[in-house]
Amino acid sequence: MQETVVFEWGSFDVRTKEKAMKVVCEFPGVTVIDVKERGKLKVTGQFDKFIMTKKLKKICDYVDITAVGPEGQPAQNRNPVKKPEPKVIRGRPYPPQKKTPGKNSDECIIL
Repeated sequence: MQETVVFEWGSFDVRTKEKAMKVVCEFPGVTVIDVKERGKLKVTGQFDKFIMTKKLKKICDYVDITAVGPEGQPAQNRNPVKKPEPKVIRGRPYPPQKKTPGKNSDECIIL
């Protein structure tokens, strides 16, 4: 099954890009290489991603796998942190105020 792996670099200049392309092309099973985004390298095919990461780290010290997924759109490894929903307590509304007999709000009392 083919999968897409996205590698990310700390610094990705032209010389590093050429060396990375050369290393990735040597792997059997690689079908597509994409370096359109700055600092990211997308590789599609059937290959061992950990051995490829190890060889790419010889070129640049900081290489990280940011996404792994099936062919097409890669699924992100980093899951967004879900904020807990605030709990809303919905009970019975306040009891209605009872009018006391004999006291009307229309009456005026003068002492």
